[in-house]
Amino acid sequence: MHCGSSESDRRAITLLEVLLVLALLVILSAMTWPALDRPMANQRLRKAADQVRTAWARARVEAMTTGQTFAFRCTIGENRFEIAAQAGPEAVDVPPADQAAPAAASRRHTLPEDVRFAGGQTLFDGRAAIFAQREGDAVPADGQLSEPILFYPDGTTSTATLILENRHQRQIEISLRGLTGVMTVGEPRAAEDGNAVQE
Repeated sequence: MHCGSSESDRRAITLLEVLLVLALLVILSAMTWPALDRPMANQRLRKAADQVRTAWARARVEAMTTGQTFAFRCTIGENRFEIAAQAGPEAVDVPPADQAAPAAASRRHTLPEDVRFAGGQTLFDGRAAIFAQREGDAVPADGQLSEPILFYPDGTTSTATLILENRHQRQIEISLRGLTGVMTVGEPRAAEDGNAVQE
């Protein structure tokens, strides 16, 4: 009988030890989570920038394939963007309408929830200026669609820069060169460290 009581006490102590270990793990994870969350947030920011770069690359290929101009627009202050074929302006060497592939419908995409478009800048050439006049675009504010970034059938694009930002006030810059269509993604940095381009 004494032996059974000893086993029962031993089980109770083991259970108490397990509960203490679990409590310590919860406390430690609560203390270390902010330190772990920041690198993961930076990784999500890089992934979002790669998502935009991939969308730009596809729009450029589609413009060259279909002979139509494609426009990229994002929603400032949010995580949404869209790509759609446009009525104009077209590049010089555009195939006749009967030879061009059909236009793709507008495609809407979203970045990870904790990443948003913080701003950017698009430099207008002659063709883009004509497009802007047709659209009657005003300077976009939060919640509005940005100025279009255009992808032309001859492989050229708008010269543009976009800034993405996460909830930790970390930013990443994505750039597009108009003449060559080369796309570059910078490194995440604190919002106050760089010269963020605002629209």
